Amino acid sequence: MSQLVVSVGTAILAFLVGQTDAAMAAFLGSLSAILPNALFGWIAFRYAGARANQQVVKSFFVGEGVKLVLTAVLLSLVLLLTNSNALWLLTGFILAVVAQWIAPILFLKST
Repeated sequence: MSQLVVSVGTAILAFLVGQTDAAMAAFLGSLSAILPNALFGWIAFRYAGARANQQVVKSFFVGEGVKLVLTAVLLSLVLLLTNSNALWLLTGFILAVVAQWIAPILFLKST
């Protein structure tokens, strides 16, 4: 959820500073981080319990591999198929990834 909030905020900032193309590039960059991360979560947490420990470990490795490949594919497709501003694209991507890292720290302090 924090990644989505940061993504929308980045897109709004890009729109105010730049233009519609910059906002779209920032949002697409953010989505290039959010979608693979969501898919990783779905793959990695399909199994649970002590009896499924081998499946849990395997699903984490598979999920991380899928996440890395999908991230590279999405960023490449956005750069190749659109006239996106690469600076705003990478800004959106980086801020979404940083939001993923910082969110647990912020939620721990609020409880």
